[in-house]
Amino acid sequence: MRVGINGMGRIGRLALRAAMGGIYRAQDDPRADNRLDVVHVNEIKGGAATTAHLLEFDSVHGRWRENFGADDDRGIVIGNRRIGFSDVSAPDAVPWGDLGCDIVLECTGRFLKSEQLDGYFARGVKRVIVAAPVKDGSALNIVVGVNDHLYEPARQRLLTAASCTTNCLAPVVKVLHEAVGIRHGQITTGARQLV
Repeated sequence: MRVGINGMGRIGRLALRAAMGGIYRAQDDPRADNRLDVVHVNEIKGGAATTAHLLEFDSVHGRWRENFGADDDRGIVIGNRRIGFSDVSAPDAVPWGDLGCDIVLECTGRFLKSEQLDGYFARGVKRVIVAAPVKDGSALNIVVGVNDHLYEPARQRLLTAASCTTNCLAPVVKVLHEAVGIRHGQITTGARQLV
């Protein structure tokens, strides 16, 4: 499976690190060698050199011990791998399918409605996973461990990984509700309150 990433902010960079082994996994982790084949990234701010630098030096996860560089602002080099790079602002301006991308991780936080996301499919992508909640209900909203059994690959091409709040809260609520039951609940998070 070949992957493209649109948006190399915090979520896009962490997805790329996890996909390529930049996040430490214990030797006995059965998923230690699981990797995705990231072939292209798109980021409108800073260019390829800045993106490579931010991938190498992460303020939370530390330095990724690989050699990094930029290839003429058209690519990022990580170790001996070259990943294509572009800096356009619309999903349909990148020839994702022609670049070999089967799936695109939409990590910009800007494209949250199906008509905005259709550009990926028009450019040959088979699936889009949005790193934020899609606003119009057109995407299957998945929280792994809670409702991922609802995913039907033959039918659903647009998915969302929900919000960070949902992913933090839903697994705990599911366990509590199944174990003891919940009648009412309230949570305060950041500047938002969910009731």
